[in-house]
Amino acid sequence: MKTKRFFIIAFLMFGSGALLAQGPRHQVIFAPNNISTFFVSSGIFNINDTTNNTPGLQWPAGSRRYAVFSTGFNIIAYVNGALRMTAASYTGEYTPGYILNNAPVWNSDFKIYKVTRGDGPSNPDWANWYKMVPFGAPYYDVNNNGIFDQGIDTPGVHKAQQTLFVCLTDGFTSTHSQSEGFGGGTAPMFAETHLTAWGYSNSMYADMQFIKFEVINKGTYSWDSTHAGILCDADLGAAEDDYIGCDTSRQLGYDYNMDNIDGSGNPPSYGANPPAVGIILLKGCRNNSVVPAVNLRMKTFHQLYCWGCSEPNCELMPLNPTEAMRTLKGYKRDGSNFMNPLAVPPVPTKFTYTGDPETNAGWTEYKGSIRNCGGDTGLVMTVNGAHDSRFVFSTGAENFRVMPGDTQKIVICQLIARGTSNLNSVTRLKSLSDVAWSLYNSGFVIKVNNLSTQIPGMYTLSQNYPNPFNPATRIRFSVPESNFVILKVYDVRGREIAALVNERLQPGIYEAEFDGIALPSGVYFYSLQSGDFRETKKMALIK
Repeated sequence: MKTKRFFIIAFLMFGSGALLAQGPRHQVIFAPNNISTFFVSSGIFNINDTTNNTPGLQWPAGSRRYAVFSTGFNIIAYVNGALRMTAASYTGEYTPGYILNNAPVWNSDFKIYKVTRGDGPSNPDWANWYKMVPFGAPYYDVNNNGIFDQGIDTPGVHKAQQTLFVCLTDGFTSTHSQSEGFGGGTAPMFAETHLTAWGYSNSMYADMQFIKFEVINKGTYSWDSTHAGILCDADLGAAEDDYIGCDTSRQLGYDYNMDNIDGSGNPPSYGANPPAVGIILLKGCRNNSVVPAVNLRMKTFHQLYCWGCSEPNCELMPLNPTEAMRTLKGYKRDGSNFMNPLAVPPVPTKFTYTGDPETNAGWTEYKGSIRNCGGDTGLVMTVNGAHDSRFVFSTGAENFRVMPGDTQKIVICQLIARGTSNLNSVTRLKSLSDVAWSLYNSGFVIKVNNLSTQIPGMYTLSQNYPNPFNPATRIRFSVPESNFVILKVYDVRGREIAALVNERLQPGIYEAEFDGIALPSGVYFYSLQSGDFRETKKMALIK
């Protein structure tokens, strides 16, 4: 049984307007859909921080089965010639607050805020959301005037079932410690990070959550040779029988069970046909230091082993910032290369296990690795043993400089899928990642939801439900053949209000959601058109 290292920091609290005083450490349950997890005010997530050695990402929600122990977003760079970092793995070096004149500031307004679709003033976070809007808290601009109007505009990401926001800083020196888990313990970088997490309840997106990190250099010095990365300790049910892998074309890192039986099947394990869990890097850093500027994709992916595991010492978690920098650059913590054993002779690589587990194509853990420390040669493993896996991936570059005042935006998606076997779960996860990419590339415009691929006998347009509605309703329809489909909403004067569907659909049963939050009460019409078929129905919005 492995031991996770973490501690609870005791904070000194002052009045709500105090400067240079840290806020209290706290956590919030985030459960917008089938995934339920925790976010902690120190910058870590997917961990239950209230008790020792407790995983946080539960799937399905309420099942008491867990897929991830802890996750965090790390930044490291040279600042005025010295290596500095903001570490987040098991304890986190952030705290709520912001940077003012190169100094950290906290007052009681700074904490984790959470709103759920349909909330109103009875939720204090909804009522006080306006306090975080200047720091990047998202909202739906109902009257489209470019500013947040309390009582008119809607807090949170538009159409998300739940949105979480917190403004964080690493500016308090006392939160920096080498016992953090992933290096750590340097002087502050004076980073201000606006973290937004959101998820949708639509069945198409119900097994994924999105997280955005908006990072601002609020110090007086540039960050040179900057690297940022996600460290994920993925404990998929029973924690010590996992494999990892990555799909570089999808910018996806993942964890899956080595065989088709995970533990006993009793919680927290999954039993037969266990799922696969992963994280997509949807948006990496943007290097504005070069001309033309470059969008930095996933630059590295590899494993890290736990302390006490019978694995190469150089592949363990980094003990200090120097080792952490090597890790985010794609090396082992002693500076050795990861080696691809399938090449003849083996070659250095920044990406491990890039093959496909289900088809057995390419390099997977089933085909082994090279246990090399201090050089490029070592013990050749023809197949890896099951293990307690962690993976890390990064975005950054040696010539990547973040100037004072510059902002970087990093977006990830964490997701989970279950197939007909442990290997098929990876294939399902990759397919689900394509759905996440499509949503991201659309600007998070929620489209039609495919409820069933069963081929209906005819076109149908159902009555919306609920009806009357406030402010959202769903419209179900059937498509018997591959055809171009248009579903639009009109007001009583025949003016088009919204185009819910305007694309070619395959045969199936679909459902679209219409949000009338920006519309007045009244009667509206929705019309489905495909080929020679056209039908219109009436619905009522009552506020």
